[in-house]
Amino acid sequence: MIQTVYTNRYGKNSVFNMVIMFINMGLLLFISNLIKDDWQQYFHYVCWAIGTLTLTLFFQYLVEFLKKSTDNVHRESIKGFLWITGLGSLEIYLAALLPIYIGVYILYASILLTFITPITSISKDDHFQIVLPHLIERISLLVIITFGEMIMGLVNFFTIENFSIYSVLYFIIMLSLFLFYFVQFDHAIDEESNQKGLFLIYSHYPIFIGLLMMTVSMSFLLNPETNLLFATSFFYIGIGLFQAAVLANGPYNKHYLRYSKSYYCVQATLYLAALILSLIFASNPIIVVSITTILALAIAIHSIYFYMTQTKKHSTPYWELF
Repeated sequence: MIQTVYTNRYGKNSVFNMVIMFINMGLLLFISNLIKDDWQQYFHYVCWAIGTLTLTLFFQYLVEFLKKSTDNVHRESIKGFLWITGLGSLEIYLAALLPIYIGVYILYASILLTFITPITSISKDDHFQIVLPHLIERISLLVIITFGEMIMGLVNFFTIENFSIYSVLYFIIMLSLFLFYFVQFDHAIDEESNQKGLFLIYSHYPIFIGLLMMTVSMSFLLNPETNLLFATSFFYIGIGLFQAAVLANGPYNKHYLRYSKSYYCVQATLYLAALILSLIFASNPIIVVSITTILALAIAIHSIYFYMTQTKKHSTPYWELF
């Protein structure tokens, strides 16, 4: 999140930033190979890597702070991020030096602090500015990547041996959810508003989590060893997180595309009805997946219909076939 804010406000294709990017890429590859079932034995290596990752961000903000072209207003804003990244890296390095039974709590506390602190820091900064269209574009790209993970999870359903009705239904679910997200963040949201982007950023965490939960659940539902009630519940928690987080951004839409109470009620009713029916028929995966497909189609169609009717009334439609 802090890296996204830096890139949005100060990111340039300078040699320094490119070197930092290459270092971060290497660190992320290193970290990804350490996250295993026996992660405890690699704990200290993970801490050193995450600490260094945070430290590179500290140096990026520090360079921006020391530039002659940076005015005093921006320097005051940057100070908060210097404290966050500087203290964060020191805490993680401290965790790397201590035994795991102590260090793990320091690591968690540092991550939590880095997650929460920007909320208060940015909220109090009256001069904080963000390029909203760029921020939306970057976050949307991360969502597309997460949908890509879902596609990779569905690959096994599209082999000659495994292709079935589940393949088609899962594909429809994925497309419907993407359209539901796309209408909100590519068309409905007001890119010219003066919001600081905090809610936009933090509301995407449940979107990412929800999509990953759904991806995992799609395989669980067809696993004979899985507790189907748990798999169904897990699936719908993911859908609920995704749907709620997308709808929660409604107040930031263009004035004529802000959702009414009746709109939210319809969306909530569709979800609750599908949830109850799916839990009742949890022992039958094909019924659960069919109900979920209807839900995904319904919320997407409802969203598209609302957007099209409101746009025709208050603006000039700009959708074309080609």
